[in-house]
Amino acid sequence: MHRRGSAGAFTLIELLVVIAIIAILAAILFPVFASARASARASACLSNSKQFALAALMYSQDYSERIPHLDNSGTCCPYWGAPGTDPNRVPTMFANVIEPYIKNKDIGYCPEIGRTNWKSAIPNAAIYGQPYVAALEQNGAYYGSFAQQAINIWLVEWGALSKLSLVRRPAETVFMVGDSAWDWGPSASLGVGNTGVWPASPVADNCGAAGDGFVWFVHRANGRTGAEAAHSGLANITMVDGHAKAMKIGEVMKCESDGTNWYYTHWQYDHN
Repeated sequence: MHRRGSAGAFTLIELLVVIAIIAILAAILFPVFASARASARASACLSNSKQFALAALMYSQDYSERIPHLDNSGTCCPYWGAPGTDPNRVPTMFANVIEPYIKNKDIGYCPEIGRTNWKSAIPNAAIYGQPYVAALEQNGAYYGSFAQQAINIWLVEWGALSKLSLVRRPAETVFMVGDSAWDWGPSASLGVGNTGVWPASPVADNCGAAGDGFVWFVHRANGRTGAEAAHSGLANITMVDGHAKAMKIGEVMKCESDGTNWYYTHWQYDHN
């Protein structure tokens, strides 16, 4: 009587070959999956930026073409970078004022950066350095004071824009940035935004050193922390006319002269 052999069993060589094939396929496919996820996050962030900007444009239609200031509370809290400690005060930052036109706080975040870790961010001395107050997170004071979706400060503060129709190049002028960072240190890991963004201030004979106003070029970047990493990828930008696109730092910070003065092409609304 013959003993029955294990016809379905692998030999050691066959098993090693199968493992090698799986390892090769994993090495090929994992980067592809990672790239696909990054593309999905970038697309979602671009969509959020556009929707945030469209909400601000809807606000302007209701208020004679005006858009909210960066800070709409005068000299009182909460303030840009200083949300205060009193949850009874109404948050009045740019992001807070247009929130009724959005009604979805997820739009205020970039998936590539992730939602802000307020419990860790607020006590950090480099960011705010005050005790975390749960009610201030719930009422939006932190969200408004450190928004990832950031407005071009030239439109709401420096340039004293009285109405959007005065923007000479609406298709080329930055309105909102979908990715902003409070700094290149702790905010990179905690997801803290800057609420308002700007280029370097122009000087007499040129635009000066290439500043970024803490626009975070986080998509396709070489890392997540430090200025070099934050400048190595793409940022999602929405223009005043409402169209959005991904841009590299050199394009966003483009500087040129009109023959008399130097200015930032995509930031200063009153230049041709």
